[in-house]
Amino acid sequence: STQSTWDAETGKEIYKLEGHREAVYSVAISPDGKWIVTGSGDKTVRIWDAETGKEVRKLEGHSEPVNSVAISPDGKWIVTGSGDKTVRIWDAETGKEIRKLEGHSSAVYSVVISPDGKRIVTGSDDKTARIWDAETGKEIRKLEGH
Repeated sequence: STQSTWDAETGKEIYKLEGHREAVYSVAISPDGKWIVTGSGDKTVRIWDAETGKEVRKLEGHSEPVNSVAISPDGKWIVTGSGDKTVRIWDAETGKEIRKLEGHSSAVYSVVISPDGKRIVTGSDDKTARIWDAETGKEIRKLEGH
């Protein structure tokens, strides 16, 4: 699968990000603009150099497609949500998994990090959104009603 990166001012393609074997479901850009992060149906997360379009690192650990990716406000960690019902926190520099958040009973389709980096909010096919403490990985609250 190929992703293209475009110049917002000119509308011209800058480069293609090639490496995923299946569809790309989510994309995020680091706050400093250094990295592009993609999550894919091939169950991987890839970190790309935003300047060159070259793959920097591949994150593996999910057993189902990666539906959503987010990057912390300081750019130091990446959060991913997957069809395997888990949310994972990764070290952006090393690619190592820091923590696995479990609690959803179905696929996780959305992950977001609070502007202060202290909370992670996830949305799932289980009809809940959950708020997690980013440092400890503990679930703070389950939001039901959808």
